[in-house]
Amino acid sequence: MHAIGRLLARTTDFTLIIGLVAVGLMMMHITIDVAGKFILNEPVPATIALVSSYYMVVIAFLPIAYAETRNSHITVEVLTEMFPMRLQKNMYSWGYLISALVYGLLTYRMWHEAVRAQGNGTFIMEQSTKMLTWPSYYLLPLGCGLMTLVLLYRFLIYITGAKSGLGEIPTLQKAAEVSASPDAGTA
Repeated sequence: MHAIGRLLARTTDFTLIIGLVAVGLMMMHITIDVAGKFILNEPVPATIALVSSYYMVVIAFLPIAYAETRNSHITVEVLTEMFPMRLQKNMYSWGYLISALVYGLLTYRMWHEAVRAQGNGTFIMEQSTKMLTWPSYYLLPLGCGLMTLVLLYRFLIYITGAKSGLGEIPTLQKAAEVSASPDAGTA
């Protein structure tokens, strides 16, 4: 199990690197476009289409599983923080399974949408430039599929009690250890 976690961690790390590279390329592309537009009166063709169809999709969807491995998603704990730690851990863990089912359904549906877009040869016309956009449709099921795998792995770790190899920050475990320590509450 630990080896699977390490493989998932390396894969999500790689998607983060791709996302960071996309941010850098997008900034350079937009800077060159603005400079070309105002200095040379010649903007880079299809900049808006590239930014919205490729760069932003890569930045938003590929690293989503990385954020999950680091417990970095936003959570709102209105009532659950008042529950006992053991109940909180159980709720989070079963939440992984429910979330995996939702992401799995999203992956399935988006994959079929990507295949449809490819079959239609989906494209965008911008400034008389035709740009194919169907390849970007495959980025969504790729990111959501990886998220599904991470969530299923986390649920399996919960069920089996095995040691995780994701390298996440175990927020619930840390809180439980602190509250269970004999000198908790002393300064």
